[in-house]
Amino acid sequence: MRQRKVKNLEEKYARFEDILVYNPAEIRGKWAERAGESKGIYMEVGCGKGRFISQLASREPENFFIAVEGHKSVLLRAMEKVHELGLTNVVFIPEFIENLHEWFIDSELDGIYLNFSDPLPKNYSAKKRLTYRGKLKQYFDVLKEDGVVRFKTDNTDLFNYSINEVIASDLRIREFTRDLHASPYNEDNIMTEYEEKFSDKGFNIKMMEIGRIRRKGEKMGLAALNGREIPKQDKVFGISGRAKAAIKEKGHENVANATIGALLDDDGGLIVLSSVDEAVKSLEPSQYAEYAPIAGTPGFKAAAIQAALGGYETSRHIGIVSTPGGTGSLTNAIANYSCPGDKILTHNWCWPNYKNIAAEQGRGFETFEMFDEDGKFNLADFEYKVNKLLRIQDRLVLILNTPANNPTGYSLSLEEWKSIIEILNRVPDDKVVALVVDIAYIDFAGDEKKVREFIPELEKLKSNVLPLLAYSTSKTFTFYGFRCAALICLADSEEIADEFVKVCSYSSRSTWSNSPRGPQEVVAKIYSDKELLAKVDEERKEFRDMLLARGRAFEEEAKKVNLKIVPFRAGFFVSIPCENPDALSAKLEESDVYCVPMDKGVRVSIASISEAKCRKLPAIIKDALQSL
Repeated sequence: MRQRKVKNLEEKYARFEDILVYNPAEIRGKWAERAGESKGIYMEVGCGKGRFISQLASREPENFFIAVEGHKSVLLRAMEKVHELGLTNVVFIPEFIENLHEWFIDSELDGIYLNFSDPLPKNYSAKKRLTYRGKLKQYFDVLKEDGVVRFKTDNTDLFNYSINEVIASDLRIREFTRDLHASPYNEDNIMTEYEEKFSDKGFNIKMMEIGRIRRKGEKMGLAALNGREIPKQDKVFGISGRAKAAIKEKGHENVANATIGALLDDDGGLIVLSSVDEAVKSLEPSQYAEYAPIAGTPGFKAAAIQAALGGYETSRHIGIVSTPGGTGSLTNAIANYSCPGDKILTHNWCWPNYKNIAAEQGRGFETFEMFDEDGKFNLADFEYKVNKLLRIQDRLVLILNTPANNPTGYSLSLEEWKSIIEILNRVPDDKVVALVVDIAYIDFAGDEKKVREFIPELEKLKSNVLPLLAYSTSKTFTFYGFRCAALICLADSEEIADEFVKVCSYSSRSTWSNSPRGPQEVVAKIYSDKELLAKVDEERKEFRDMLLARGRAFEEEAKKVNLKIVPFRAGFFVSIPCENPDALSAKLEESDVYCVPMDKGVRVSIASISEAKCRKLPAIIKDALQSL
């Protein structure tokens, strides 16, 4: 927008010499002296007519503010506002930003505001945008360790561009909304003149707050973090490695390795269904060596639908795409039903890799409290978090891991499912929700028909809520290393089902290309042979009953020693809530008990230890807790 020229500008500027900084380079390293007793030093880049900076300085008199604006006629209005309010904690730099290193030393600022920067839409101007990665680097050079950049814009293209620049800069999006004025962040928002004008015209205001991932000055070598927090070692595999070393030294009978998410026999051997093993060994070379179609072989897709739905005849339109394991299904769901910067929602007792999968694709992560004070599924917090996220973003990928949740063994009841459906059906029609039901453990969760009673409830969801089933044949058929799964949609129209297959196939092709053909052929073979299928089902039931017996044994002994566990129904895992999971895990290792510390407790894999050990562990865990 062209600015109207103000007459006698230099003469009018003379009134504000006390709050003008013509040579900021001269104060470099001395801004704290200029700020006096102020608590923090903040800068707004492009202050415009000054409504934002004047109101912020009035609201936070304990802080010192530097307002930068290169349009001198506009800046005059900002200085007049500050002068009229009698503010002494604001100074103005009448320049455009080129190189912040010339104005500030390292760690001199506490925060930076970028309000409605020029989008500069031409590609050749990308490096001049204020959220270009080179600019972001400058900001975080001069910001303190915990300093943040808060960015607002009405321009969708600039906002999406900025998300990618933040990720490429190894920074983190701490707060995020695509509709600021409808979000909880609006409570302390100060509107700029530009913001008010374009909001009144119906434009959504977008906002993000940007912070660091790694500590200031910390280097990672040649790799880019791209918005991810990468630990030095995978926690589960590290503990499991120590458990295996202890078993080698002291013997299997003297060590409880309760870390492994696979079904083991009482002697610690991997359980593989013999009927499945026979089917694997019967494959012809072409059946495992040839490429599979991107979405999966026809036989596998038909078998996977039958296996996942358990014979339930749905009236919905089914779409299915094969993936290399359940991780692939979750990856495809997040990639295609959320946008970069969006937060994924799940329960706080969850598989930690959900967060990693989200971060790998530039998504944030949020959880709701899974249980209330009475140990029941927390529908109130579930609804609150769904509504909260849909106020700040247009799409939501919601992951519910049930039945036999990892890490708790909890399964949603049919009544709880009905309440969840009611809540999701209250989602506004202009929002999109992908409800991903991670049913990885469904065939070890109890009676195969009963654990699928919730599926008909999914048909009651309205059209803007898409139910997706992430089904792992790797676990169902005990060939974990084959990495075989499927993502299945139950759409209310053929067009949506076709779209699902198209977008997920595209993501598959560009990520892992084809899923392995061998395990797909095995699953198809099992479901094409009624006698073989009956044998597989019978054999799986035997091991499922063994797993359920282990779970009941752990529950019984926990009750005897008054050890609190998270509500358990069935599955591979039991969890014990505690304040310091890492300390408890380390203490248990002293007793040759190895389990996995989670955010809110420790996870015990009852799938990998005998019933006898399941009876011994509660007392050992109780003693360890009391000793901490």
